[in-house]
Amino acid sequence: MKVLIYTGFFRRLFLKKRLKEMKFVPKQDGKYWQKHIDDDNKDELKKVRKFCRRKFLKCDFVDDSMDRSTNYRNNFFKNRKGIFGSNIYVCAYCGRFLTKKRVCVDHIIPVYKAKNDNFYRKLLAFRHIKNVNDVRNLAPSCNKCNSKKSADGGFWIIRGWFGRSAFRVIVKEIVFLLLGSVVLYYLYYFLKENFNYNFFVDIIKSLTV
Repeated sequence: MKVLIYTGFFRRLFLKKRLKEMKFVPKQDGKYWQKHIDDDNKDELKKVRKFCRRKFLKCDFVDDSMDRSTNYRNNFFKNRKGIFGSNIYVCAYCGRFLTKKRVCVDHIIPVYKAKNDNFYRKLLAFRHIKNVNDVRNLAPSCNKCNSKKSADGGFWIIRGWFGRSAFRVIVKEIVFLLLGSVVLYYLYYFLKENFNYNFFVDIIKSLTV
């Protein structure tokens, strides 16, 4: 939860030290101060309310669970070490292998959709995700797929959920490889049984005569 305390221009001169001690950060030349407090931290929220009442300050408590955080990329790499801890990742959308430097950390359910569409917030709730920056809503992506997806939802979300696991992507590639091998085998068998080599030899001879 984002907590905003409005001090105005003059009162900030007297409250600056105290607000910094409470780990608030000044915004707009110190006219208001901001801090993120976890929703579960009831004691700290209570202290902030009490402080504002005592100092006759206006404060707002804003749900920022659907805002893009500044550290979601670092949080992703902290919890996801790549394939077998190798720092090699697989794009959740196309299956391309990526080094850590080339990974675009993508919000599977985009921040824009989560903020503005109740349907996508329900999708997050269905997966027991309370914050759009939760690592379960993040997936490695190549730059091309990340640009194509942008803030789109729909089938991109299904691809992201399925492909965010490297194991699933590798299994998918193996399945496609096996299916391709079967198709090639039957094509070879069909041509072997039905291909008339002498027919093409006769055509070439007639053209060269």
